[in-house]
Amino acid sequence: MSRLVHVNLLLDDERRGHSPIRARVMVPMFSILALSGVGVWAALSLLTNAMIHAGNAHAEGQIAEQGQTVKRYESVVARKAALEAENAQLDAFLCGRVAFGPGFAAIAEALPENTSLARLELSYPAAPGGRAPAPRGAAAKGGAPAPAATLRLMGVTTRPRDVEAFGAGGATNSFASAFVPPGSFRADIAAPGSFRFEIVATGAPRSFKPAPKPMPRRAPAAGGGSQP
Repeated sequence: MSRLVHVNLLLDDERRGHSPIRARVMVPMFSILALSGVGVWAALSLLTNAMIHAGNAHAEGQIAEQGQTVKRYESVVARKAALEAENAQLDAFLCGRVAFGPGFAAIAEALPENTSLARLELSYPAAPGGRAPAPRGAAAKGGAPAPAATLRLMGVTTRPRDVEAFGAGGATNSFASAFVPPGSFRADIAAPGSFRFEIVATGAPRSFKPAPKPMPRRAPAAGGGSQP
């Protein structure tokens, strides 16, 4: 009976395993794949960061633009409020003013022929309680009426009765009342037969409050009637 003898003549470093996967091939491949994955991840991270940065810059630009728009809007609103206040003051002045031109013309026409005026004083007395009078052309606080204007007429006449009738009649429409103070007639030393006199006319109180605007009229209903 014969025997087969197998003799392995390979050196130890020349021996190969029976596995089809070689370590010296797979290790470099895994290293390359890992490096490739890390590179792809880093590229994606950089791209994502760039997109986020661009989005933040765009959002900051929009916020800055909206802030400028808000500032312009606030400026327009403040200017509108200032103009409305100025228009309200102008309206109050127009409603509270007193035109003395027609009244003075009426005085000149109604004054007796034997009477001449020497001095006219127009004043606005202080309000009760020692408070200062409201400024002309401005609305009084709380809508309180402003003190009425007072006109003092001083002159010379030869017939006091005509002056008394002139004062009692309230010679103009610009004043609510007019009267001759008691004892105002005094003999004029410089002109014998003449008397100096004084007439005090008081205007109506003014509130400097504009008249309310009329309500707009409603359109008639479709049925021909009118809405209340």
